[in-house]
Amino acid sequence: MIKPIKNIFLLFLIAYLFGNTVKAQQINNSIEPSRILMGEPVVLTFVIEFPDSLRLEMPVFNEQITPKIEILHYGKTDTLQPDDRNKIKIQRIIRITSWEEGFHPVEPFSFRFIAANDTIIAESEPLLLEVEPFLIDEHTDLRDIKTVMAAPVNFREVLPWLLILIAIAAFAYALFYYLKRRKPKISPVTIWEKPDIPAHIAAISSLEKLKAQKLWQQGKIKQYHSELTDILRHYIAKRFAINAMEMTSVEIMSAFTGKPDDKRTEEILWNCLQIADLVKFAKHIPESNENEISMEAAFEFVNLTRFREEPKESKVSKVENDY
Repeated sequence: MIKPIKNIFLLFLIAYLFGNTVKAQQINNSIEPSRILMGEPVVLTFVIEFPDSLRLEMPVFNEQITPKIEILHYGKTDTLQPDDRNKIKIQRIIRITSWEEGFHPVEPFSFRFIAANDTIIAESEPLLLEVEPFLIDEHTDLRDIKTVMAAPVNFREVLPWLLILIAIAAFAYALFYYLKRRKPKISPVTIWEKPDIPAHIAAISSLEKLKAQKLWQQGKIKQYHSELTDILRHYIAKRFAINAMEMTSVEIMSAFTGKPDDKRTEEILWNCLQIADLVKFAKHIPESNENEISMEAAFEFVNLTRFREEPKESKVSKVENDY
């Protein structure tokens, strides 16, 4: 007997708690004004108050509420000050209208309140919108709409366009003047591009300038070896007609082999290129004497491979040879 009574008590307790939860949600909706002429805007307002332990999901408002009532503006959702600190109060305002006369009902909207393990659905109250037609007096003198009359143009309306034309003309003149007076920049001819300067003279002059800069003494070791090998590449290109500026170190050695046929020059060139590659790509830091040796090797390479004219035989030696 005790067990059935206990079950009945639990049922009443659950029903009581559920009833309080449902009553905890309040949805007040209104429509102002409820009586309009066709096309006049109407304010549809929803005020929802619910415990802060729930999460509210608004209904989806489409372009039309009913086939005879359309939404002009969806509005926004605002938060109001609730009477109870443990509740949340939200207001949503939507502007609607109707273009058909008659009585048009606004059906209830469903609002979902989501709790931890439950979902509660509450509906708003149904509303009614009355739409009246436009009444035209039969004795009213109806006339056609007048055609659009052209207003006279005044100086204030013309002034912005006049200023724009003046600005365009000034810009065009300034651009023409600039292009006319501008002189093309001519890149200075480098020592390697001067045909009257032999390759070894240009190389020695460039090496002397590089040596005077004392780059590696200032810690600019990578720049020092890069410029040193660039001088050698320019020299090889001008002296032996090898496109050394566009080649790797291995390609340069392959193209240089046998020009001239001297293993000493090949060894010097390879050592200079190899040290420079280690510095540029492997972040190698050579010793101070290695930097000086590279410079001395570059001078030696140029002197060994420079172009030398064959000495002309004197007339005396030629006569002696004839006898």
